Amino acid sequence: MSTSDRIAEFILRHLVKLTLLVLALVLGLGVGVSRLSFSADNTSFFGKDNQESRDLAELSQHYASASGFLIMIVPPEGEMFARPTLEALRDMTSDAWMAPYALRVDSPANFPHSRAEGDDILVEPLLDEWAEITPEVATRFREVASTSPELRNRLVAEDLTAYGIMLNVVLGGDFEARRAELLAYLDEMRADWAERYPGFEVHVTGDVIGGLTLAQAARDDIMTLVPVAFVLVLGLFLYFLRSPMAVMASAVVVLSGTLATFGFAGFLGIELTAGTAISPMAVMVLTAASCIHIILSWIRELDHLDGPGAVRHALAGNLAPVLVTTLTTAIGFLGLNFAEAPPLQDMGNIVGFGLLIGMLATFTILPLGLRMSRARGGDSLPLTVGMMRRLAELAIRYRRGWLAGFAALVVLSIFGIFRIGYDDSLVRYFDQRYEFRRESDEIRAHLTGLSNLQFSFTAPEGGSVFEPDFLRDIDRFTAWIEAQDNVVGVTSMTQIVKRMNMSMNGDDPAFARIADSREANAQLMMFYELSLPVGLDLNTMIDVDRLHTRVVVLLRSDHSHQIRDLGDRAQAWMAANTPATTARPAGISYGFSTVSERNNSQMLAGLLVVLVLVSMIMMATLRSLKMGLISLAPNLMPAIIAFGIWGMTFRDVNLGSTVVTTMTFGIVVDDTVHFLMHYLDGRRRGLAPRPALHDTFRVVGSAIIVTSICLAVGFLTMATSGFAINQHLGALTAIVIVFALLADLMFLPALLLTLDRTKD
Repeated sequence: MSTSDRIAEFILRHLVKLTLLVLALVLGLGVGVSRLSFSADNTSFFGKDNQESRDLAELSQHYASASGFLIMIVPPEGEMFARPTLEALRDMTSDAWMAPYALRVDSPANFPHSRAEGDDILVEPLLDEWAEITPEVATRFREVASTSPELRNRLVAEDLTAYGIMLNVVLGGDFEARRAELLAYLDEMRADWAERYPGFEVHVTGDVIGGLTLAQAARDDIMTLVPVAFVLVLGLFLYFLRSPMAVMASAVVVLSGTLATFGFAGFLGIELTAGTAISPMAVMVLTAASCIHIILSWIRELDHLDGPGAVRHALAGNLAPVLVTTLTTAIGFLGLNFAEAPPLQDMGNIVGFGLLIGMLATFTILPLGLRMSRARGGDSLPLTVGMMRRLAELAIRYRRGWLAGFAALVVLSIFGIFRIGYDDSLVRYFDQRYEFRRESDEIRAHLTGLSNLQFSFTAPEGGSVFEPDFLRDIDRFTAWIEAQDNVVGVTSMTQIVKRMNMSMNGDDPAFARIADSREANAQLMMFYELSLPVGLDLNTMIDVDRLHTRVVVLLRSDHSHQIRDLGDRAQAWMAANTPATTARPAGISYGFSTVSERNNSQMLAGLLVVLVLVSMIMMATLRSLKMGLISLAPNLMPAIIAFGIWGMTFRDVNLGSTVVTTMTFGIVVDDTVHFLMHYLDGRRRGLAPRPALHDTFRVVGSAIIVTSICLAVGFLTMATSGFAINQHLGALTAIVIVFALLADLMFLPALLLTLDRTKD
């Protein structure tokens, strides 16, 4: 009696007790579900120790930090500068100031404009809060709004059809309660504006809304995709297995693994994001695959054994393969710990643990259900032995064609891989079903860019930000970057210094330059700041110690490579032109633009570790170095082909795509394990390669097909998510699984016939 037989005997002898023990474990873990929470942090995809996170922390340390809302107001056509529109804009600005926890409101209405009037210098809002809007005021407003670089493409649309109001708030404290209060106020404010200003369009976006949409996407995927995947998998089970009791037992196994996965995340305090919410669905479809192998084996055994004997043989025959495949799949997911993005690390750990619980349920709950079933033998299945025989003949007869075809496909795929680019954007992560995406697209199209680069410059040692040479360097940089493609606006303190200097000299354009002394520049900025309305200051631009100043570059970018490239070119320009005054690009947009490339580099190390560990397990399981090496080909090729096809069709990948190769290597090896273990068993029983292949197709061919279909359908369900990371991860994984099926059933037999030359 083999080790597998003895373990199977032990499990079946104590099946009820072991099943109750597993159910108790699952229910105990299920308590953790009550502790689950959803993250609304739009920086959650950045590792705490990477450069982008450190740069963001430094920005928060030096400058006033607040959450922002950008409100776009589109007046009726042709009434952009009409008196009622300007009155409405002024009133809307006042309403924004009334928002709970408002820190600052920037609007064309309260824009502090400086001008000379005789010997006096006036710094006043374009639209005084209490003064009447006369034709002269309206004319001056139009002139400034149409020409000011600090307003155009930022708070005034370039085509003069829309205004922007920027509301900055500080929530702090009880963040969620304050956020709810603020959003309720904004909803009431929009409803009030719709009633008071008919014909006006209002659109709102911001980082708080983006964070909430992240949490909403996670909830949507859990509440819709997980149940849909469950129903689809059960439907496939009913069609392919034709045993209601076996399907019910599988459903309990799958639900046990899913519940344990949620509970495990809750106990660890993992906040679910849109990137981790699909973890239970992965556990569901992967656990279902293990059930299929045991059930189909049990159905085949019913042709010549009674019920208990069939269960015993099915369990004993699949103990080792299911154990090995669970371990290799778990290792593949645990390899995600090499990712820099914390949600991907969390997903790897959650799924890895869930698979182990699912395996325990598969070895206990499923056999108990099979004992109670009255299923018929294999003749009742849609995938018959005759079909598997013909499939084996197809693989054997055209083996040279399969080898050549896969080799050619891999070569072509390599060209496709070189076409792949990285594109990550918080806004573009969401599709049009989310209001945040729709509103952001409207604002981006009609008002301003929503991507930005931030450069924090440090004053020379012993000096301050008012040093003339330091400011001239920043002014040169500001002028250079303002002229670059996709840049729609730049905010820099040098713009204020130059404007104030000109106003101090009778609005003479010749004085629109940096003053010649530190004291003069400091006085200009002090005069400007003292003249600002209540609530406005310079802390978003200059730190309190006057040692750091920030330049903010707004971009209307269609692809994250435009942000990355501009950041790289900016650093190169500063190194060549202002070597004494340099800064790193930073900000949320820049962080997202680099996250995939950085993550992909980290995942190469993860792939290498997973490759070594899984290969060692394969060699130990198959007890053959040669077969272990042969198994690498059908397990690596599917990912190469999938990315090649993706590169030739869609081109761009995102953060979710960077983990697919490492993750799927552990998944696709499952069917290879089952195939090679049965093939080697036949060879060791004295069968020649061709008969051994025919026997392998007869025993595991249908199971490999059914599991691959279930896995592909499950991950394709994930691809219907409204969140791009899950879309890419699901679609690419499904493509990998489809080609892994072809590789296992067509390429691997051809490879074995070519390389397995050992004597019969």
